[in-house]
Amino acid sequence: MGHSQMKLYLIGLFCVIAWGSNFVFGSILVKQFNPEIIAVMRLIFILMFLYTVTRRQVRGVRLSKRDWLLLAVGGLIGVSFNQWSFYASLQYTDPVTASLILALSPIVTVSLSVFYFKEKRRLAFWGGAVIGLCGVWLVITKGTFFVPSIGRGELLIAGTMVSFSVLLLLVQHMSKTMNVGVITWYTNLFGLIGLLPFVSWKAVPSAMNVDWTYWLLLVVTAIVMHGLCTYLWNGVIHEAGASNISLLLNLEPFIAMIFSCIILQHIISVPQLLGGFIIITGIIVSLRNQQVQTIPKESSDA
Repeated sequence: MGHSQMKLYLIGLFCVIAWGSNFVFGSILVKQFNPEIIAVMRLIFILMFLYTVTRRQVRGVRLSKRDWLLLAVGGLIGVSFNQWSFYASLQYTDPVTASLILALSPIVTVSLSVFYFKEKRRLAFWGGAVIGLCGVWLVITKGTFFVPSIGRGELLIAGTMVSFSVLLLLVQHMSKTMNVGVITWYTNLFGLIGLLPFVSWKAVPSAMNVDWTYWLLLVVTAIVMHGLCTYLWNGVIHEAGASNISLLLNLEPFIAMIFSCIILQHIISVPQLLGGFIIITGIIVSLRNQQVQTIPKESSDA
């Protein structure tokens, strides 16, 4: 692994550590704020931060109608729905379970890549996918393997996972014609616009009365985890590819477990720990060989 490639993976690792801890910080925030309020306020602070780092890249840029459409779709699916479903899920499930389900994102990302980019994957990939699903099934059945405990929280975090995978592929596709700053700024802007009609504005007065320490936590995590890290992550995807860099997301569940133990005093159950290892094993089996054969697209698809 070359020096430049190592730098990319270290940047990606920083982002994953931040996102892994966000499960715990998110579970703290949803006890104080409405999920829609959290999502909107975070996006406002994110955009304030992004303006300082992307304004030169965004200023004067010319985009086609297709570019605007892709940015809008990425913002609505990968930001609006992703942000809301993430914080809403933490109202109904614990951060470790949420992180374990979201850990399937690399497999979902590559599966969607197979469909969209016409990549061929070996049988080992699909075998690993099945192993990963077994790990998730172990977690949501709480070790029984028979009676699933699939509630609103599990369904919401599954939606978060799919929306994140879709955004990764859209970013990879858009980065061929747009720079990272434009993609990051406009997807977050469209994400904020998409959320506004669904905000429960009656909850705003009560949010204003929340202790300042929680507001500080909201602002800092917004800027670092969804502003800085999103900007850095999109740049890494452009250089290394969504399928390759998504391997680092394997670490999120264990980072969430560590922060959950330290901050929330959460006791990790045996099914969660065992399920985590099974999920990671499945992902490693699936993605250990990143060489794929791509079927050329027709010129009309370019």
